[in-house]
Amino acid sequence: MATHKLSFFEKLANTFGALYRHQAQQFPRRLAILKAVGKHELAPPRSADIPAIKADWAKLQKFIETKQYVNLSIKESLVYSAVALEVVFWFFVGEMIGRRYIFGYIVPANYVSKDTKAKVAEKKRLAALEA
Repeated sequence: MATHKLSFFEKLANTFGALYRHQAQQFPRRLAILKAVGKHELAPPRSADIPAIKADWAKLQKFIETKQYVNLSIKESLVYSAVALEVVFWFFVGEMIGRRYIFGYIVPANYVSKDTKAKVAEKKRLAALEA
């Protein structure tokens, strides 16, 4: 029996099927790793960690004050910059999660701040005195 030549879409479907089966097989192991890393990395600092954190912060302050950063290699400066960017990005992700909205705080259309209300009331009071 002659086999027919697979079309592009059949080859694509076979490839995606193989990738899916591989990923489905690897999922339990990867999930266990993710849970273990998440439990360790996302935990708040323990009270025993506070002195080490303070010492590291003091070293960082001294590093900046004495301008030792000019002695860093390009690779080291790129690594430190990437870590700083990661911290900033995670801060913004946390802000978005806290707001429960990506683009900013949701403010009702009829919202008027207390300051604006006070200014309007003051203008009305002054207008009433002048009249």
